[in-house]
Amino acid sequence: MTEKIRTDRIYQHARYTSLYDLELGDFREDLPFYRKHLPTQFCTILELGCGTGRISRPLTADGYRLTGIDLSFPMLAAAKINPAASAPRYACMDMTALAFRTTFSAIIAPYNTLNLLTKPEDLRACLSRAHHLLAENGVLLLQLYIPDRELRAMEGEKRFQFQIFDRPDGSKVIKEILKSTIPHSCLVEITEQYRLRFRKDQPNEDWQYTYHILGYEFEQWREILAAQGFSIETAYGDYDLAPFVPEKHTTLLLAAKKSIISPK
Repeated sequence: MTEKIRTDRIYQHARYTSLYDLELGDFREDLPFYRKHLPTQFCTILELGCGTGRISRPLTADGYRLTGIDLSFPMLAAAKINPAASAPRYACMDMTALAFRTTFSAIIAPYNTLNLLTKPEDLRACLSRAHHLLAENGVLLLQLYIPDRELRAMEGEKRFQFQIFDRPDGSKVIKEILKSTIPHSCLVEITEQYRLRFRKDQPNEDWQYTYHILGYEFEQWREILAAQGFSIETAYGDYDLAPFVPEKHTTLLLAAKKSIISPK
């Protein structure tokens, strides 16, 4: 039996948090990008969409003073399970309505967080507040998803992918992904189904939800960032920090600076 969950509720579900951590909890390939472009240690960092703390914890261990925000209470609860003396600060907050009275030396949005802002007004609000909260000479570091040409050309047809994860208790999780572009829009529709296959003493579970992400191309991201007062300094196409090539890469790692011009 498959349980379908509304997109606006999936992030508040403890089961989804455990599945997220199973897939990304130990992912560290993007850390060199942030470490390369962050200002000197002991500066202040704001992380948008901190999840369970996979980025915030190692950066705090490096000596940075990090504040992470997320809308998911279960993910924030998992992030706070940290015995370290110098733990990050966490807050439940919407990244389109950032409410801080201080500025930050750097603002980071890892692993396609900004792609989740599918309404132009929400993206502008987030970047406008980030511009306001970023100190002079501060840096904005982003990872963004760029749909490849093949997916764009499929015109609504779905691409299928799957992954298999082994859990510590011996059970398995099969993740199936259906991805398609929505014709005449900048949106990508993604359906994710998790098939949890437990041992014989537990019933299996299936979880499914569908959501949309923003599928801008590189030049569109450059334009929206410029309009909100940011200038791109460096663009990479993978975690080895190779220069971004539009025809080749679907990962876009951006280092941007706060411009003198105020956001529009």
